[in-house]
Amino acid sequence: MLGWIRRRLLWIIVLPLLAVGLYALAGFWWLPRFARAEATDYVREELGKTLSLGDLRFNPFTFRAEATALAIREPAAAPGDKPLVALRRLVVDFQASSLWSGAYTFRDVTLDGPYVQAVVRPDGSLNLADLVPPKQDDSPPPDVRVERLAVADGAVDFADHSRRLQPSKRLAPIRFELRDFRTASGNGQGGGFHFAASGDQGERFDWRGQLSLRPFASSGDLSAANLEVDTAYAFLSEALPFELHGGRFDVAGRYRFAAGTATGTLLEATLSRAQASGVGMRARGDARDTATLGRVALEGARFSLDKREIAASALRVDGLRTALTREANGALSLQRLFSDGSVPDKSVADNSAPAASTNAAPSSASSPASGPDWRFNLGEIAVEGAEVEVQDRAVRPASRFRLQGLSASARDISLDMARPVPLRAAATVNGRTRLALEGEVVPATAAVQLKLDLADLPLRDVQAYLPDFPALELRSGTLSANGELTLPGGSGAALDFTGAGRVDGFSLLERAGRRQVVAWDRVEVDGLRYAQAQERLQIARVLMRRPFAIVAIEPDRSVNLSRLFARPAPAAAPASASGPGMAIRVDDLQIENGTMAFADTSMDPGFRADIAALRGHIRGLSTAASAQARVDLQGQVVNRFSPVEINGTLNPFAYDERTDLKMSFRNIDLPIFNPYSGRFAGYAIAKGKLSTELHYRIDHRKLEAAHHVVLDQLEWGEATDSKEKVSLPIRLATSLLKNRQGVIDLDLPVNGSLDDPTFRMWPIVWQILKNILVKAVTAPFDFIGSLFKGAEQARYVDFAAGSSELGEPARTSLSALAKALAERPALRLDIPAGTALEGEADAIAAQRLDAAMLASRKDGAVAVETLEAREQADLLAALYRQQLGHKPDIPETAEEGGGEDQDRKARKAARQAADVAWLRQALLPRYRPGADELAALGRSRANAVQEALLAGGEVDPTRVFIDAAKGPAAHEGGARLELGLE
Repeated sequence: MLGWIRRRLLWIIVLPLLAVGLYALAGFWWLPRFARAEATDYVREELGKTLSLGDLRFNPFTFRAEATALAIREPAAAPGDKPLVALRRLVVDFQASSLWSGAYTFRDVTLDGPYVQAVVRPDGSLNLADLVPPKQDDSPPPDVRVERLAVADGAVDFADHSRRLQPSKRLAPIRFELRDFRTASGNGQGGGFHFAASGDQGERFDWRGQLSLRPFASSGDLSAANLEVDTAYAFLSEALPFELHGGRFDVAGRYRFAAGTATGTLLEATLSRAQASGVGMRARGDARDTATLGRVALEGARFSLDKREIAASALRVDGLRTALTREANGALSLQRLFSDGSVPDKSVADNSAPAASTNAAPSSASSPASGPDWRFNLGEIAVEGAEVEVQDRAVRPASRFRLQGLSASARDISLDMARPVPLRAAATVNGRTRLALEGEVVPATAAVQLKLDLADLPLRDVQAYLPDFPALELRSGTLSANGELTLPGGSGAALDFTGAGRVDGFSLLERAGRRQVVAWDRVEVDGLRYAQAQERLQIARVLMRRPFAIVAIEPDRSVNLSRLFARPAPAAAPASASGPGMAIRVDDLQIENGTMAFADTSMDPGFRADIAALRGHIRGLSTAASAQARVDLQGQVVNRFSPVEINGTLNPFAYDERTDLKMSFRNIDLPIFNPYSGRFAGYAIAKGKLSTELHYRIDHRKLEAAHHVVLDQLEWGEATDSKEKVSLPIRLATSLLKNRQGVIDLDLPVNGSLDDPTFRMWPIVWQILKNILVKAVTAPFDFIGSLFKGAEQARYVDFAAGSSELGEPARTSLSALAKALAERPALRLDIPAGTALEGEADAIAAQRLDAAMLASRKDGAVAVETLEAREQADLLAALYRQQLGHKPDIPETAEEGGGEDQDRKARKAARQAADVAWLRQALLPRYRPGADELAALGRSRANAVQEALLAGGEVDPTRVFIDAAKGPAAHEGGARLELGLE
């Protein structure tokens, strides 16, 4: 009995020990070998790979397993090839008591030195997918609890051979820790984990949070720092139309995910940091960056799948550097960034179709019809410190602009395209010009409302966009403007602008001669309103300060403006626009201290005269047909003592319909016109003043022009040797035109029709003046007579033969001439005083003989003709004896036939007449005057004329000259003196 008990006790002791021994043997020796064989066979047969294992240990008492040098390779891998997956050491510490608690519990799972080689093949498949068993159990996973899962010194090599650039990346070392993880439903928080990794280029990854499988949920923080943009681009190159180079980016945020909730899948994420720096963008294939980004930061980004919302507080871009070029064909350089001209790999293209079809169902499930519309809101896009190089090759010459310090922002950006987006932008252009824009735009309609502020834009920078005048050079000028620009949006939208502007320091030069043509210090435009739809431009006020313009006669006598403002002919004439032109109105055009210059380089020396200090207003300028602008301008020629006034009404856009304009120029010194007087008059002007009053009236193309010209104290200087001088006695003409005050006062009216193709006003004015001069110098007495009635008859003074007595008609005409000379003090009068005519000697001899005959009588007879023939014969016979000292021997007169019945009385009378005739002929030589006496007669006559002219005391005697070189002319049996004016 005792033996039996002993044997039973022995077996009770031995059997457990044997069982424990067998259990230990199975756990320590057999199980590792069995597991190695099973694992190797499974990997070879099910996965088609090869598995290598180092040591494999298992403690059956602590349920702690350990494996080393685990690696899975491709069957054909060379000895030096990397494995698909590898593990330096695996430690699994299982809590055996959990076999009866309902949840398998692992106190610790440690993966030391894990390695994964992940490769996306050219066909888009992942090599690691080969490690997934072909047959999967769809039953839910068992309830597993992991108190701690740790990964240390891990590494991942990833390569994507399906991409054009075939990128690759290595992450090492990788650290991962998971605590209190459970596959079954828990407290809703899951297990906490921490993942950390570094890239081969200094990248850092950090992920920590909570993870649960039932429900499948996770929340935590993610961060990636110092990521290379080149690496990211290599993996995303097919998704982007442009290339990214250089720079790094950081991202950090929080997330919350849960699947299978009451409302569906929950996914929310917020980014606390998302920024990149030093990123370059270029078109594919280019060697240089099109744009570089100094820093890009996305602030306050958040995503909610449940709320269908994407939002961010701001997207900020700092230090943008880019160049924008418009080519000659109008293409923009930045367009190349978004045009993918590459041809994708055929294998990728072929495999993209099934991928698309595979995803078709989820895509339709997430269509907008499955829930409310997505909402997107970006609080602000802000660009600061940008620089943009702009080049426009579509114009000639090509324009270049450098935008520096560019800042721009857009706020409240959303998917509501009808909501206005506030905009703001400011920059410095070419280091000088300040440009600022602020307003809003409606994306749906492209409606724009912007406030514009532009300061000091050099016009030379935009010269290519201005009208092209090849003969002119824009030397200087800056444009400033501010106002509000409005574009309603939609098709056919028209631009509106209201505001003000100015142009400072404007100067336009003649390219060839470098002579200034148009200039001003400043032009200010206030109250500007432009409406494109109505084709209307309204300006409240234009102020021109120190404007300058010059009109010049060229050496070929053409006008400079026609040459300078000639534009090259277009290659093809544009189609003429129908309808009226733009309606323009300027309420007030004000001019301050302006200058209008006139130069004539066809003269030698050249001529130059300026209307300076021009000031005043032109009010109510308008293109309306019925509008009349009021002109009120004042200025001066040479100095302030020669004022100029221009006033009246006109419509410069339709001047030929109705114009009433008066211009006056006063007290202009005439010597400034010496280039003209020397060339055309043949004399320089010594002194004198010019004043003119011009009045032009146009009524429906009918012109009435009045030119009142006053020359005061004009005196000619030295003569010139000009070959173009007029063939007129200019000095005489001047003297004839001058009044007693030394003033020449002319009225030159011109009437005509602008419809007459032959009508030219200034040639007509010159012809009228020329006619006056010709009339004056060719018929001075007629000209004087037109001014002073009767004076024209004084040109000729008639005397009886041998007489110096003035008749009454002569005295009357000489009196009128005296009055004319008094009113024309510059005129001189020449009176002929030459010897009397030779034919007058016989008349004087007869007069003297008659006087001697009458002197011997005592009855006082006054005329020989009243004496009887017998008495005349007796008187003549007495004189004969007295003169010759003997009795005259009168020849017998032959008896005339007539018959016996002839009257004796008649015969006697005839004999007596013959005696008288013979005696007179015999005595006349004794009484004939000599040369001295004839000269004295000439002087006597001149003295008589002079006495008649000077009798009234109106004429200065020094202006009347006795000219002995000129004598009388025979006229109707007497003598005629022709007076001369100089």
